[in-house]
Amino acid sequence: MDNKDRLLGEYIGDSDGKLFIVVAGIHGNEKTGLIALESIFEYLNEVQPSFSGKMIGLAGNLKAIANSARYVDTDFNRIWKRQIIDGIRNNGVGGHEFHEYDELKALLDEIDSIIDCKDPSNIVFIDLHNTSSAEGMFTFTFEGDDNYRIASALHIPIITGLDKALQGTAIQYMSERGFCSIAFEGGPLGVEKSISIHEAGVWLLLEATGCINRSEIPNYEQQKALMVASTENFPKISELIYVHNIEESDQFKMNQGYVNFQKIVEGEILGVDVNGDVRSPHAGYIMMPLYQTQGDEGFFITKLVS
Repeated sequence: MDNKDRLLGEYIGDSDGKLFIVVAGIHGNEKTGLIALESIFEYLNEVQPSFSGKMIGLAGNLKAIANSARYVDTDFNRIWKRQIIDGIRNNGVGGHEFHEYDELKALLDEIDSIIDCKDPSNIVFIDLHNTSSAEGMFTFTFEGDDNYRIASALHIPIITGLDKALQGTAIQYMSERGFCSIAFEGGPLGVEKSISIHEAGVWLLLEATGCINRSEIPNYEQQKALMVASTENFPKISELIYVHNIEESDQFKMNQGYVNFQKIVEGEILGVDVNGDVRSPHAGYIMMPLYQTQGDEGFFITKLVS
């Protein structure tokens, strides 16, 4: 693992502004964000548009990316917990229980070197992901005017409550450090359109944070139209209320045919495991039904926020 491979790109503006950090590939099989960032940095460095602040792109789990696997030993987006981070900060890379602990230390060291002494309120952290099911365009963020304002620039559904229902995510840790933190689910795995969605979304986020004017964004109207059209019939804001945690020994299998934001009723049979039928404990919208071999959650449930 070589940290120089982690830097996907860097662009320093001609005036002061936000430090805009984007990470892609925290799950190694979710690669459309990596491709989108490559395209964005190529444009920035070639055209040199006026820009306020600084943008940094980083790769997440380098070994998992190389293996095209979600993770190597454990889910990299479930270990950003204070006790784990405190335990690895004082140790060198290597010798940890899980490979992802080495990746976490290396990525945090890189981020800390970029942040230096900057005001946390002047830092934006974006984490790019894909889903294994259809209609996978939405964003996770936390309560707060700045979070909502920036996340809403994507024109896709916003999901809150991640901090109450799921622990150890990168954006939760970065939010606790005072950064505006957003996870951007940019469409299904391995679908070419997901590259365009991630690219369009990052441009809109850069505009929302004041880093770049829309007149400097290539094909701005088309980029915005892509985001607006893709999820116009979905709920604008919903809250995560349930996570169905699973272990390998459960032998959980999701029933086929579910897509993100599909309405479900309480008691609906969603899948099976070693104990029989797995029923929904709540009515609401199903999110991220598991249709890949690796994963610690079978499905999520959200409800509308009035």
